[in-house]
Amino acid sequence: MSELPPSPSTVVGARRGVTRFVPPARWVAVLLAGAVVLALLATYVDLPLAIYIQKATSADVDGAFNMIGQLGERGENYALGALLVYAMSLRAMRRGWREPWAGAYDRLARGGLLMVAVLAMGGIVTGVLKHLVARARPEMFFERGFYGLGPMFGGKHYTSFPSSHTLTAFGVAVTVAMVFPRCRWPALLLATLIAVSRLVNLDHYASDVTAAALIALVTVVFLSPYFLDPARQWPSRLPWQWFRRGPREPGDAI
Repeated sequence: MSELPPSPSTVVGARRGVTRFVPPARWVAVLLAGAVVLALLATYVDLPLAIYIQKATSADVDGAFNMIGQLGERGENYALGALLVYAMSLRAMRRGWREPWAGAYDRLARGGLLMVAVLAMGGIVTGVLKHLVARARPEMFFERGFYGLGPMFGGKHYTSFPSSHTLTAFGVAVTVAMVFPRCRWPALLLATLIAVSRLVNLDHYASDVTAAALIALVTVVFLSPYFLDPARQWPSRLPWQWFRRGPREPGDAI
């Protein structure tokens, strides 16, 4: 059989090569709980919080968070960087470069490939939801008094839900946390600051950034066993060797 799974299974996550599988009922519970949280935020928190931020935020604070928010722009740049890490790690394994710790290059290759997959899948989900939900951005309320949903594919003013910047930030941060647990708190803290910047700059509502963070988290947890489990050798190979049967050979990498 091919090492790539024919159909995704329900999984919790991977740490140091250990994966745990859970029944689909747990995924349903998580998704339902997330939907309830988002509904409560949209009903009771989003607009009052945005009004408070608009009144309480100074120009200096707004500018500072604007700079922080720029770290979440252009998720494709993070994906390209992750691809570079993947390629260089394969090359290092092929050439027998000295590893900073045991299994470092294999872990880096798997983590880089996982990050690309997370940003791609999460980005697609986020992009589709943006145009289908068509939620008006906060600026529409403060400039025109409109709060709610607009026409599908109605343009950039109706793409508030979910936040792309937050998806990128948490997609990167949760992947880093999964691959290198010791780095999880700095990564997650930075992602949280980027999410908060979207609120402070009045680019999104609280439920928008919460939804994006949940999408990133679910995507990483869902995909990580297929990339990080040492029993699956395909992530340590070149793309045209992914579907080959049998263990990885020394000449497989770049």
